Amino acid sequence: MEEDEYQILKAKFLKIVANVPIPLRNEIIAVVDNKNISWNVAEAEIKKDASEGKSILEQLKDIRVL
Repeated sequence: MEEDEYQILKAKFLKIVANVPIPLRNEIIAVVDNKNISWNVAEAEIKKDASEGKSILEQLKDIRVL
């Protein structure tokens, strides 16, 4: 994924997660390296630009969440 696309997907994700109700933020939205990723974990990984964050964004793009 190129840097421009990553930044666009990151911005879209952060807008979406801000509107997810707090009780739902523990729900699983992706699986990376056989680890379940919730909205909360995804937000943390994406904000710190971790490699897992990129994988999460790619999965969410593939399933058309982003």
